[in-house]
Amino acid sequence: MSRLSNLLTPSVPLHELTHAAAAYPWADIDISLDGTDSRVTMDWDDDAPVWAIRVAHLAPTLVGLGIAMLLVVVFGVPSVSGLAGLALHDLGLFVILFVNWVVYAFPSYADRHPFG
Repeated sequence: MSRLSNLLTPSVPLHELTHAAAAYPWADIDISLDGTDSRVTMDWDDDAPVWAIRVAHLAPTLVGLGIAMLLVVVFGVPSVSGLAGLALHDLGLFVILFVNWVVYAFPSYADRHPFG
C-alpha cells in the first residue's frame, strides 16, 4: 500500500500496530508500514507463553469486537429505519467507517493459525 492508501484505509496499519502493541512484552517487533504491504514481524522470545502468542495474533479482532460492543452499548443496535433518515453523505461516511472496521477486525489466515 502507498501512503495515500494508508490514509484512505487507516485500518490496515492500525491492525498491524495492534499486533505489535500486544506482542511487545514477549517479542522483538519489526514494523513496516511503508511500501506496498503493511506488515509486523514478531520474533518471539523462547519463554513467551502460548496464550500471549495467540492473544497477539488475535488482538485486532478482540479490540475490534470490543469497539463494536462499546458502540452498541452507547448507541444501541442500528435499525434499517434509522439508516433511512440519513443523508447520502452521512450514509457514505457510515459505510466507509464500517468497511474500515471490518478490515481492522477481520483476522487473516496467519492471525487464525499463529503456529503454522
